[in-house]
Amino acid sequence: MKNLYTRFLFLLFINVFLYGNYFEDMSGGASVDKVETVGDVLQVALPVAALGSTYILDDKEGRVEFWKSYISSISLTYLLKYTIEKTRPNGDCCESFPSGHTTAAFSGAMFIQKKYGLKYGIPSLVLASFVGYSRVYADKHYWEDVMVGASIGIIGNILFTNKYNNSNMSFYKDRDNIHLTLGIGF
Repeated sequence: MKNLYTRFLFLLFINVFLYGNYFEDMSGGASVDKVETVGDVLQVALPVAALGSTYILDDKEGRVEFWKSYISSISLTYLLKYTIEKTRPNGDCCESFPSGHTTAAFSGAMFIQKKYGLKYGIPSLVLASFVGYSRVYADKHYWEDVMVGASIGIIGNILFTNKYNNSNMSFYKDRDNIHLTLGIGF
């Protein structure tokens, strides 16, 4: 499952990047930029992958943890957006701080990291970082908007998601000895 998840995210990223010029703006206008499109897709794909993993692994506790961290993070982000009313770099009014795309992406990525460890967490966090980059690249946010959005997504998971625990123990015997092996995944 986990290997399939990594392949899925990689293929999604490559396909959207290669064929991003076929995506059209919601207003029906010209094609949007590939970097912005990949960021838009990933800000949805990462939380969906995180939530989907709880269904695939039948992790009911993880599902509750996901929703607590995601809803609290998104709620705080939109509370700040409507309270602070910071103008975007492109001149659009009033919802620049903090970045909602980055909050969503980091909320999903950090959930994956805490539940499944660094092997899946690092690629997820790299993809979430790309979402933040895409928002600055598209002139929708300043770097501080992205950093605070990422921090909110991360902190939500620190507060509500149990740590990843992948320990195992095995015994084996050779000719002369009995061996005990302990393993802990990070």
